[in-house]
Amino acid sequence: MSDKPLLAITEQIDNERTCVNHLLFPAGGESQWHKHDRDYVIVPMQDCQLDIDTGEGAKTVPMKAGECYFRYAGVEHNVMNNTDQDIVLIEVEIK
Repeated sequence: MSDKPLLAITEQIDNERTCVNHLLFPAGGESQWHKHDRDYVIVPMQDCQLDIDTGEGAKTVPMKAGECYFRYAGVEHNVMNNTDQDIVLIEVEIK
């Protein structure tokens, strides 16, 4: 178990077609290892960078505010905010 601050997830919408979550990555925080059971889209709310480890070592991923990216279900990873700023993302899971 990590002593880093953890990702905070706030559910905003959950209906028969989608689940929308507000994700707050605190500075120095991480998501911990997890696997997505649904296809999903991530929308960064500000320009930022996160380190994403899929088991092959962490890779820094730059993100632009409002530029979405899509991932298929089954992705297993740990996402880390190794910066000194809190980062906000919106996650849209497709049911």
